[in-house]
Amino acid sequence: MQRRSLLEGKVRIRALEYHVVDHCNLRCDHCCSYSPILKKWFADTGTFERDLKAMSRVVAPEFFKIVGGEPLLHPELERQLVIARSLAVAPLVQLTTNGFLMRRLTSRAWACLDILTVSLYPEPALPKELIRFIAHEAAARNVRVSWKIQDKFSLLDRAEIARYEDAKRVFERCWIRQRCNSIKQGRFYCCTRPQYVQRFAPDPAIFLEDGVEVAGLDETALARRIEEHLGRSEPLHSCFLCQGGYAPLDTNRQLTAIEAGRKRERLRGLADQLAAITC
Repeated sequence: MQRRSLLEGKVRIRALEYHVVDHCNLRCDHCCSYSPILKKWFADTGTFERDLKAMSRVVAPEFFKIVGGEPLLHPELERQLVIARSLAVAPLVQLTTNGFLMRRLTSRAWACLDILTVSLYPEPALPKELIRFIAHEAAARNVRVSWKIQDKFSLLDRAEIARYEDAKRVFERCWIRQRCNSIKQGRFYCCTRPQYVQRFAPDPAIFLEDGVEVAGLDETALARRIEEHLGRSEPLHSCFLCQGGYAPLDTNRQLTAIEAGRKRERLRGLADQLAAITC
């Protein structure tokens, strides 16, 4: 297992993400968070706070990132940002959004941010007046804006379950597991995908195994479990359904409701097959 450097006994990671909603106001094909094919779901703010308290004791990320889905859909986003800032789980707090709902962000929420990442899509394009509004508000509050052009999406989804050798190869070279560590509903994941794939499986247990339960362990034991998880050599169960961070690229486009339904059923079928094989 590759050893990770520690900071005051905590495992150093690049970023810690929290996906506070599953759904989105857009339907981007190949969304890495499966938002176009998921039902509405909002993170419970009490669970959010409990998860961050647990993480603040055992990991030392450079950034804490609130993401989604579209996080501005969450009715308690302001409260969650205040909690994130007060717990100081990382020196920098970042919000990732497509920008269309930015007028919902309150002054108190703005005050909690260090970085705002805005994903820019060719279609639908963010209106220029909203771009000007975001730039003005961020400058007035000394919040750094990262404008992220998203004209291409990685083709992460597989058409069929991968062979073990292919899943292992994808896992070994995938940058997502190095940069997208996340915590959700009491489990730490090295990758974004397991927390979503499990929602399509008849029994989510195999995908829960792709993460680390944070409750019931003291700080030393939990830090060790997380370090082991990040340094593992075996692929995740979700890797058998994913082509990884170096997958081919495709032009961004919006799915129709019918197309989203078909993708949902296809993923559900693959998750069923994988569960049957694993069990």
